[in-house]
Amino acid sequence: MNTNYYQTWEEYKTAHPEIDEKLEGVMAPKIQQYEEMMFNFIIMLLM
Repeated sequence: MNTNYYQTWEEYKTAHPEIDEKLEGVMAPKIQQYEEMMFNFIIMLLM
C-alpha cells in the first residue's frame, strides 16, 4: 500500500533505526495489534 498515513511494522522499523531490540520487543505487539484493528475495520466497511 502506498500511503503516508499507514505503515506496516517493517516499514516503520526501517524508517526509525533508533529502535533497538529491547524497545522493539515492547512496541511490536502493540503496532501489530493496531495493524489487525485497521484490517478488521476496513473489512467491516466493505461488508
